[in-house]
Amino acid sequence: MVDDDLGPGESPAVGTRAVVLTTIGILAVLVAVAFGLELVFRDRIGMTYVEQHKLAAPGVIPDERAVREALEAQQRAVLAGAGNRLAIEAAMRVIAAKGEHAFDPVETAR
Repeated sequence: MVDDDLGPGESPAVGTRAVVLTTIGILAVLVAVAFGLELVFRDRIGMTYVEQHKLAAPGVIPDERAVREALEAQQRAVLAGAGNRLAIEAAMRVIAAKGEHAFDPVETAR
């Protein structure tokens, strides 16, 4: 038997009190969140403009290939012994000649 006081589609199992309390609870949570955000972002409230900062220019090198090739040439020269340095092949031969003592601590000159 259907109660005549209920509108179409309303179930008698859903109480009005539950709907109203749920709605009030949701509104209370939304108000709490809004005031909580006000506390967190206190320095942003009332700002009508933002200072604009000029961005740095992009770090693009116009002739990147030439720069890389020059760096590689410089590194190859250092490995070959440029600047009164020991060439890498010679250094490897010196280490290999030490045999099993190759990784012993280096003696300091006094």
